[in-house]
Amino acid sequence: MDDCLQQLMDRIDAGEGEQLKNLILSERLAKLVRMRLEMQAPYISKWPQALSIQSQPANVSTSLKQRAVLVDEIWHAAGDAGSDIDWYVKRTVLGGIYSTSEVYMLTDNSPGLHFSRTLLVSYSCLLQVISGSSLTV
Repeated sequence: MDDCLQQLMDRIDAGEGEQLKNLILSERLAKLVRMRLEMQAPYISKWPQALSIQSQPANVSTSLKQRAVLVDEIWHAAGDAGSDIDWYVKRTVLGGIYSTSEVYMLTDNSPGLHFSRTLLVSYSCLLQVISGSSLTV
């Protein structure tokens, strides 16, 4: 997970971050989540085992910490500079969207993970609602 997070940050720093500036916040968030999920596509056959390892009691705290860092980095890359009470809500909701999309992706047999992308687009409405809360961009 740490390698994929670093790859995501490298892609943003290498120029894809500039493309994000032309998008509204909910689209930026959806694109960043999609970029991160696409990094898992080559490992999709082994991802259920990875998730089961992450959910073992000895690994839960590390897994949650990694997920929190991922969601926080996505919000920062999308332009969130807020530090109010919404900070927790936004990260919790985005973490739920990411986790749901990740689990759904495991059962997606469509070409190019088309249905997973469609699911993420449908979550854009929710992302738009939470990104509209007192967000400073």
